[in-house]
Amino acid sequence: MTSSATVLPFVRNVWKNFLDAKGLDSFLLSNLKVVTADKGKVILDFPVRKEHLNRLESLHGGVMGTLVDIGGSLSIASMGMKATGVTTDLNVTCLSPAKLGDVLSVEATCVKLGKTLAFTEIDLKLKDKIIAQGRHTKYVASAHKSNEIDGTF
Repeated sequence: MTSSATVLPFVRNVWKNFLDAKGLDSFLLSNLKVVTADKGKVILDFPVRKEHLNRLESLHGGVMGTLVDIGGSLSIASMGMKATGVTTDLNVTCLSPAKLGDVLSVEATCVKLGKTLAFTEIDLKLKDKIIAQGRHTKYVASAHKSNEIDGTF
């Protein structure tokens, strides 16, 4: 799995699997779209809706954290991992607000996929302006074993 022609449908399938699980992802991010995917990098589009706002009418920090989580996970998926591990560390730095109707670009990169841990970096952008940055570390040792069984890489 090295060409974008194979990576993009694979990542979209992993995202569909997240949504089909009917957990928080499907409730909060059902309108998230996987736009591009190459090995180690994904770009997602996220339109901000009313339910994503805090009481000050800007994008809720918890939604930003969830976007960092999912962006990091899908960047790991772009490395050929159907199972993407479990979060060990996640941080978000919020720089500017997003408002109702804004469409964010979530640019996520898998910096390193090791045997035990994966490290990702995520930028949330509004046009070309970074409004939040995150880092996401995941434990992937069990995911590697699961992926061997599934035959996904």
